[in-house]
Amino acid sequence: MEKAIREYRMIQKGDRILVGVSGGPDSLALLHLLHERHIFGEHDFSMVVIHVDLGFDGQGTSGWKKLEDHFRKLSVDHRIVHTQISKEALDPDARKNPCFICSHHRRRRMYEAAHREGCNKIAYGHHKDDIVETLLINILYGRKIEAMSPVQEVFRGKMHIIRPLAYIEEELLKKFALESGLPELPKLCPVDGQTRRQRVKEIIAGLQEEEKNANIRENIFRSLKHVNIAFLPPSSDSNT
Repeated sequence: MEKAIREYRMIQKGDRILVGVSGGPDSLALLHLLHERHIFGEHDFSMVVIHVDLGFDGQGTSGWKKLEDHFRKLSVDHRIVHTQISKEALDPDARKNPCFICSHHRRRRMYEAAHREGCNKIAYGHHKDDIVETLLINILYGRKIEAMSPVQEVFRGKMHIIRPLAYIEEELLKKFALESGLPELPKLCPVDGQTRRQRVKEIIAGLQEEEKNANIRENIFRSLKHVNIAFLPPSSDSNT
């Protein structure tokens, strides 16, 4: 994580960082590592933790409350943003898929919280596998070559999204969360395990199983730094 932060200059002196914590092992690990500031103690920054409660049935007692107890135990500044995003995402008449709607609304709530809290950066727990899978999802379903950037400018540079876990594999984060005793929340979303991301994850795993000596995920990840523009066709409005 420190390598990614230093290479991309993610954190600067005086930054006010919103740390988005969904409750999964990735974002909880990110919070834990940022909280242990001896990793990169030369940076003088402040942070506020935001959890967006999506409004799934039962989450009131088993989801956000458990996270709030954890935040208080760490003595970190935090806010719980209650919403009914789940109802909008799962509406039978919704024109977009549930994951798109959920992500869109949750991201908007994060931006609103960042503005309220005076934050100039938003830190997400996206890891190396997320970046690899997002690239393939965008190619297969979005008709574009696009992945998650470790540092992303928003609102004309007034704010930046940072992804300090960009170099870390999902499995390592899960192991770290387990060994660190981080809280484990129930998965309440009814489409969990049935998403496009899950299908892409299974495709990659299948390819790796067939060719054990080929590091499929790492190859895809490294391809993002080896883009040969000379062999890409020019963009054309007729093809969009």
